[in-house]
Amino acid sequence: MKFLPRAKAKGQIGLEYMVLFGSILFAVLGIAYFFYGDFQVQNREFQARVAADKLVNAADAVASQGVGSTKRVIVFFPDGLANATAGGREVFLRVYAKGGLTSDVARVSIANITRVNLPIISSRYSFLVSFNTSGNVSIVLE
Repeated sequence: MKFLPRAKAKGQIGLEYMVLFGSILFAVLGIAYFFYGDFQVQNREFQARVAADKLVNAADAVASQGVGSTKRVIVFFPDGLANATAGGREVFLRVYAKGGLTSDVARVSIANITRVNLPIISSRYSFLVSFNTSGNVSIVLE
């Protein structure tokens, strides 16, 4: 009879450790999920900045080379784009953020870009960027 209370106490300690470990694990997973959502938004914004930079750099390159110059550029558009345009002197991408909000990514070029709507579906696209005789840079989806 003396061994029964002692064995019961060992089992209770094990159960308490399991409950404590489960609570800590639940809290860590909740925090990780929160930060993962923020990471996804930041990653989409970063990919949008890279895409806009590639298009602007290609536009600047062909404009500096003169009439008739062309350049092919491959750009990845991330998931979650609300709007994507190029025109005037800028490339503009609007990315969905948390809570239905949006984040704008705009890059300015030295060249005048002919207005064009860019695709918003997440994929890798090939564009032909060329400087025409009217002094504008055209961005054409291949």
